[in-house]
Amino acid sequence: MRYGILHTLTCLSSGQTLARIMMNVAFTDERIRGRVADIGGGRNPDYFQYVQKDGDPTIEAIDGSISGIDFETDALPFKDGSIDTVISCNVLEHIFDYMHLTREMRRIMAPDGSLIGFVPFWVGYHADPHDYFRYTAESLERILLASGFGACTIRTVGQGPFLANFNTLVLSIPRPLRPILYLLYAFLDHLMLVVRPRSRERNPLGFIFTAHA
Repeated sequence: MRYGILHTLTCLSSGQTLARIMMNVAFTDERIRGRVADIGGGRNPDYFQYVQKDGDPTIEAIDGSISGIDFETDALPFKDGSIDTVISCNVLEHIFDYMHLTREMRRIMAPDGSLIGFVPFWVGYHADPHDYFRYTAESLERILLASGFGACTIRTVGQGPFLANFNTLVLSIPRPLRPILYLLYAFLDHLMLVVRPRSRERNPLGFIFTAHA
């Protein structure tokens, strides 16, 4: 399997969080095409190495560190209906007026376009420059529908309570120890999910959301 246990252990050793690793792997089920607006991803985010690509999409990055845009007040620099794929990962939790940004994403999306995004849930405070919210699946659906999107899908990223706890600790653990502790926590999580299967839905690391017109 291309993104199995060895991939996870390698990424943990390189300094990634478990949430980021699992988000990237989950993105292998998503597709981008045409003109792509990457909202808030910075320079060369790694999730583009995982997502499927139809043809040769053109990716345009929009980020405060690149263009100085304020996602809470500024309009996104695209014409109405001009973007085939809007992608935004680990951004909404940093935006206080998140409805302004989601409505802007809907405005620029083409009639046959799509939105792909991710928000963390079980994660520590991480200001960039602020950290305001954690979203549930229910809240994401209501926000997307209220912003003008039609059909939307929310997918949980994560396993159980032990790996959720590991994700909050991982950056404080020396890198050589991270793969070893991951294996221990993953084993405990496996046992927990056998006894308490609903622990998976109660301990999400985050959510992938997709939406269309």
